[in-house]
Amino acid sequence: MYQQLSNLSDKELIARARKLKDREAEGVLLERYSHLLVAICLPALKNNAGANAQTLFPSLLQRLSNGLKTQSIQKASEWVHQTARTYFAHPDKQIPYYPSREAREQLHTENRVEKAASNTIEKQTLITQIQQALAGLSTDDRYLVEQFYLENKTFADLAAQKGYTPDKVRHLLKKAKSRLAMQLTNQSHVK
Repeated sequence: MYQQLSNLSDKELIARARKLKDREAEGVLLERYSHLLVAICLPALKNNAGANAQTLFPSLLQRLSNGLKTQSIQKASEWVHQTARTYFAHPDKQIPYYPSREAREQLHTENRVEKAASNTIEKQTLITQIQQALAGLSTDDRYLVEQFYLENKTFADLAAQKGYTPDKVRHLLKKAKSRLAMQLTNQSHVK
C-alpha cells in the first residue's frame, strides 16, 4: 500500500487523508516533506537554547496533522513551511494557514485549464489568452517557451542553440514561465 500511496500526488494524498481518514496517506505526505521540516527546524533549535527536539517534532507534527484535516491546502510545501514558521513565532497558538496570492492564482489557473479540457468555448478563450500573453513576452522569453513547450526541445538542445549551459536555460525558462503567468494573471484581473 505504501508504494501505491507514494505514487499519488499531494492533492490526492490530502483528499485521502481528509475524506477516508487515511492515516497512512497522511504519513506519506508528511514524510515527503520531512526534509523541508527538518531544514526549517534545525536553525530554530540551534538559535533557541530552550527548544528541545523531543518535544518540538511531535507537537509540530500534531499541528500539521490537525491542519491537514481542517485547512484549505493548495500547495503542500508552502503549507508545511508556513505552519513550521508560525509554530516558532507563536508556539502556543494554532494560526490557520492561508495560501499566498500566487498559490491561489495558480490554483485558479489550473482549474480553468481542467475546465477547458471539456468545454470547447472555454478552451478557445484560454488559447486566445495564452496567445496574447505570449505576445506580451520579450522575444527571448517567447522563443524559450515556444521551443521548450511547443517544439519539445530539451534543455541541452536549447543550450546548444543559445550557447548557454543547461542550468542557465532552465533558469531562463523558469523566469519566462513566471512572466507568462503574470501576463495571464494581469489579463484575468483586467476583465
